[in-house]
Amino acid sequence: MKAINAKPCEIREVFNKSYIIPNFQRPYTWEKEHCLTLWEDVVDFYRDSTDEEEKYFLGNIVVHKIGEKLAVIDGQQRLTTLLLLIKALHSRAGTYSALRSCYRISNKRDGTLTEELRVKSEVIAEDAENLHKIIFDDVDSAEDCPLVVNYRLFVEKIDEWVRDNGSDSDAFNNLIDTFLDKVVLLPINCDSEDDALTIFQTINDRGMSLSDSQIFKAKLYKFVPEEKRPEFIENWNNLENPERLFRIYMHITRAMQDDTSKEIGLRAFFTKRQENRFNQDNWITVMESLTKINAAGDVWGDFNYFNYGVTDSLWTILETYPNQYWNYPVYTFLHKNGTYNTEVGFTLSDEYVAELETLLEECVRYYFIKGLVDNTVNTVKDVTFKVCADIAQGRDYLAAFKAGISVSDKEIAASKLKSSFLSRYRSGIIILSAYLNPNQDKTKLADILWRNYDIEHILPKSWNHYDGWTEDTHKEYIDCIGNLMLLERKINIKAQNEYLKKKKVQYKESVVQDALDLLAVPDSGWTPSAVADRHSDKVEYLFEFFKLK
Repeated sequence: MKAINAKPCEIREVFNKSYIIPNFQRPYTWEKEHCLTLWEDVVDFYRDSTDEEEKYFLGNIVVHKIGEKLAVIDGQQRLTTLLLLIKALHSRAGTYSALRSCYRISNKRDGTLTEELRVKSEVIAEDAENLHKIIFDDVDSAEDCPLVVNYRLFVEKIDEWVRDNGSDSDAFNNLIDTFLDKVVLLPINCDSEDDALTIFQTINDRGMSLSDSQIFKAKLYKFVPEEKRPEFIENWNNLENPERLFRIYMHITRAMQDDTSKEIGLRAFFTKRQENRFNQDNWITVMESLTKINAAGDVWGDFNYFNYGVTDSLWTILETYPNQYWNYPVYTFLHKNGTYNTEVGFTLSDEYVAELETLLEECVRYYFIKGLVDNTVNTVKDVTFKVCADIAQGRDYLAAFKAGISVSDKEIAASKLKSSFLSRYRSGIIILSAYLNPNQDKTKLADILWRNYDIEHILPKSWNHYDGWTEDTHKEYIDCIGNLMLLERKINIKAQNEYLKKKKVQYKESVVQDALDLLAVPDSGWTPSAVADRHSDKVEYLFEFFKLK
């Protein structure tokens, strides 16, 4: 094997080169969740980074030269997604011309931009064609595919970020600067395809790209007696997202040890501490806990054990939260108080059901207030660790939640709810608003939340002269809580971008009480004052739930 070269490169430098996705690669498959995580990681890094020299590492790609281009052996999904994000940023910051040269190749002679893209897919013609349409502003004619879905998601998230930051062009340009100059990849450059494939295989075989859970699986497996290994593999394969389960299990283990210290990395916690967390004596305990946690997360909707409408609705509200820290108190509680066996599954006795509902309410209350106030994960960690330990040790865990919200927090949260400055917490707040409607059938609400739902703009997003709305009042009220509503996706699609008179025909089919309440509004009665009145009513219910009065 010839020498290889690996040097961290900022995004601006990475996209100063041209790439080919060879035809033996799989098609583009990244889902919205992957893209959302990438976007939130970049935004969080921009917001939280205080060191001018700090960089955010996105991972490695393995490439080799073909003429003047680089063939991508590993990392094509990430590279293509970054191209979509670059284009989405440029679509909303047209004056930032450096972005354009990151997705289009320049003519060597005169520097003009050609129609050749920085990333060219040879996998399937449709991918290449759809990517070309996205880059050249013809996305509406592109086929519905992951490329288009993810591009539109980035545009939506960028628009949301710009709105939340006061449409400040300097702030947006600074975000782009951070993305281009502080987010880095590690291109591993090889001289040949054979070398690149060998490096790729070596990386995956020797652990560089192995996930933590794959390493943990191997460490546990070596302790399993030969006759029990088929059962171990079957049980492991039944686990959904082992990485997430191990992270939850880490926090449960910390809580059981009354450990509220600073969190360390997942791999370090299980493999590099003095305590031997994987050994011949405890592999069964580890697997039992993982199985129990996995089953506890699957049981929602089972009428035998839970107040379905309440627990499922609150659980779904929490699932909209931008980080996973709310999981740790909830699963610590379920792990401690629930039981599991293969015949019945996970069960929680009646004495703990009401306590679970209270815990879920407190989680919604605490995490959403802190989200509205601070909008950063670091501010919830200490209270989360304290609550988990208190649950595991049988102490009053609700006290830690309450102590974690200051008078100032309540004032700021109240102000943001009044002004509808909801940021990343909008979906959860609007679902909570529907949940708090005193006439809402919560079982029917939970059914919706298990299926597909949208956040509906009652007043159409596109303004025109109608019902007394001016362009200014439309801009003022379009995203306020009074104009937002949970709605079944199929009904939202039928309602389209119409005014209330036509939408009411569709709202009749809904089981969301907020939608049914609008049937009493006159056909031309969705005026600024009506929106303001509904806003006041909704905020009042939210104030009462969050105890902001």
